[in-house]
Amino acid sequence: MKKNLKIVIGFLLLGVAVFFGVKWFLDTYSPKNLTTEQYASPISVQEITPYQDAVADSGVDVQTEDSGLLEVDFDSLQALNPDIFAWLDIPGTDISYPVVQNPDDDTYYLRRNSDGNYSAGGAIFSEATYNSTDLNDPVTILYGHHMNAGNIMFGHLQSYFSDPEFLSSDPVIRLYTPSGMYEYELFAAMPFNKMHILYYNDMYDPVVYQTFFSSLLTAREIGGYINEDNFPEDPEQDRVLILSTCLEGNNTRRFLVMAIMKPDQ
Repeated sequence: MKKNLKIVIGFLLLGVAVFFGVKWFLDTYSPKNLTTEQYASPISVQEITPYQDAVADSGVDVQTEDSGLLEVDFDSLQALNPDIFAWLDIPGTDISYPVVQNPDDDTYYLRRNSDGNYSAGGAIFSEATYNSTDLNDPVTILYGHHMNAGNIMFGHLQSYFSDPEFLSSDPVIRLYTPSGMYEYELFAAMPFNKMHILYYNDMYDPVVYQTFFSSLLTAREIGGYINEDNFPEDPEQDRVLILSTCLEGNNTRRFLVMAIMKPDQ
């Protein structure tokens, strides 16, 4: 009897050890970007050294022309940091930043500024694992921290794109690159779960693409915005930009701003 009890206890202990061993392995070695939790944790102003954007410090020329468009000196930007591949600008907001992508480490800019130096606020970045830098993927996602410090990174993204007056102005999102400017029209702004969209959805597959965006229409939430007139339909032709940050008051969820590239760009 005692021998049988010892065997049972031994199996129980072995099961517990296996469970925690598997959990440790998954936590340690499985892809860290299955969710975007690490990309969106809110940062308070106390955690940031006085914010010094390297672009401003470097004297790189970014000017506003009479047309309202920016003139961006990409030669100087890329001399500062070759990982800078675009400039994000949302007219009517304080969101105007260089966009970076590290070719070897998708999380490199979580805690690095656009010059590659440490900054708790990180930078606006995309992931080389899932997106090229030519903006020609069916869906490009840019990540930025929701900053409790306020008007830094994507700190005000949700407040802008939840404001009925701002939304009624037909806001656009612009990405400047060395090859030209790309303008995107808004079609959705809403809370979302922390699932890593591009890991779980092959947007090159037309069925997956259409299913994902159609699901947004049936998953509208209070505080969400949808403009069906601009909705994407074809991954071979439409080019979608998603801005992703932490949901205000709930960092286990995301707030996404989704826009479609205007035709003939």
